[in-house]
Amino acid sequence: MNTSASVVYQLISFLMQYPTHQSLDVLPEIEQEIESINDQQVRGNLNQFIQMIKRNSLDEWIDHYVEYFDFGKVTNLYVTYLKLGEQRERGLELLKLKKFYDEAGYSVTDKELPDYLPLMLEFCANVSIEKSVELLQMYVKAIQEIREKLDELNSYYVLLFDALLAHLNNNGITPEKANTAVPNS
Repeated sequence: MNTSASVVYQLISFLMQYPTHQSLDVLPEIEQEIESINDQQVRGNLNQFIQMIKRNSLDEWIDHYVEYFDFGKVTNLYVTYLKLGEQRERGLELLKLKKFYDEAGYSVTDKELPDYLPLMLEFCANVSIEKSVELLQMYVKAIQEIREKLDELNSYYVLLFDALLAHLNNNGITPEKANTAVPNS
């Protein structure tokens, strides 16, 4: 497991989750962790995101999150939803993803679907770089599409997606190389 990559995945995963009082309480620690990131673009995007959320109250942050991720069909954090919606094929893809996690020794609860991006990033923070590349290469196009929609809608969450996509690019994961099949571990 690459610890630098792990930190980036963990930070982005945490910041993509539903905002809480705890989220605000740990912002100083998150800012310290961000400073340890070598990539200037990733560090800059994360710092900009932190500054944006610090300008808002917790209620405003929550409202923004809910507007884009809970009610946004094209900007939710379920990476198979944009392509497959509620189709039967999505269910099969979710089962394959759960199996992929299981085979990597990562236990997924039924609390979130396996295509929930923060969950995927948490997984990537806890496995080898090869395993994380294998997973994220399949979904980088969906991540890019969500990023583009957030940009069109002027959401500051685009900064997290910019940081993530820069980090993925640093690890050789690009939309041009995207796989579309769930890996068969």
